[in-house]
Amino acid sequence: MKTFKNSRSLFFYSAKGVFGFSFITICLFLAVFAYVVIPDKTKYANEQIPELALSDPGKKATYIALTNKNAAVKDKSKIAEIFGGKESRRSIIPVNEVSIGKENIQYKNLIGTESNIERNNDIKYSVHKKRFLLGTDRFGRDLLSRIILGLRVSLLVGLFAVLISLSVGILLGLIGGYFGGWIDNVLLFLINTLWSIPTILLVFAIVLSFGKSLTIIFLAVGLTLWIDVARIVRGQTISLREESFIKAGELLGYSKGRLIFRHILPNILNPLVVLAAANFAIAILIEAGLSYLGFGVQPPVPSLGNILNENYAYALSGKWFLALSPAICIMLLVLSFNFVSYTVRDWATTNKQY
Repeated sequence: MKTFKNSRSLFFYSAKGVFGFSFITICLFLAVFAYVVIPDKTKYANEQIPELALSDPGKKATYIALTNKNAAVKDKSKIAEIFGGKESRRSIIPVNEVSIGKENIQYKNLIGTESNIERNNDIKYSVHKKRFLLGTDRFGRDLLSRIILGLRVSLLVGLFAVLISLSVGILLGLIGGYFGGWIDNVLLFLINTLWSIPTILLVFAIVLSFGKSLTIIFLAVGLTLWIDVARIVRGQTISLREESFIKAGELLGYSKGRLIFRHILPNILNPLVVLAAANFAIAILIEAGLSYLGFGVQPPVPSLGNILNENYAYALSGKWFLALSPAICIMLLVLSFNFVSYTVRDWATTNKQY
């Protein structure tokens, strides 16, 4: 069986490969532990501060947080908060100056008007300073927090889409390539028919038919990417079924299932790794396109596509960072997966792995 024998040499095969692997690893860490890293730890990073809307990157802000101790918010475990965020139970007042007394809190708001708040035992008062590294959107939400959570959606869609496409494509490709005949003809007809339909239109059709939930998006993207997988698996299977070790297995009475899954499949894994990395990039682009057009993940759930949709109009009004930040993130993520795909392909070719 042909396999990758030296993962270290693969990792350091090229500078592009190092960049791709490193960036994907960082994005995976941020996606998994997003609520540990991001400044806005509320669910979906949806804490809105209208007074700070459209703030420039690096903006520093001081604000008073008023937390209602009796607010009807369901408490979560620490683990649930790490992976799902906190329910917000506070209101925020941005200020320029603040003075906390025993009976009231005096402050000067952003336009310089002085005011005060009488202290209440049911309210917890605290003063915070915060820097918005990538600025804020039109609702006053922290852009960095939402982009990192958007990474989670993109990587989840890519992961499940690739798993679905590999499962369907490998199974159909192995069956069609090994058995041939009318089974192969039916598979070829299905591949050629679906191949003639633009991928994005096919995804639109599935999403419009079954809804815009995240599960449907997983299925829609995955069920449009299996075609290339099936083509490659079918071709490799047709070639391998004529090899002497497969013929020997047939003479020894091995079952067809054993020959297909224990002898043919392990020998076509290397090109599938290359294709899986490329399909991951395609899935991310498709999901971003769907969300950008309003057919993907729905607000307030952040995804890179709907963040770009919400902010692209500001690109020509001096707030270019609102549109450029998610766009650059999409570009680097897709580029990284393509670099990984090229690196695996070149390394395997050089080492004659397939």
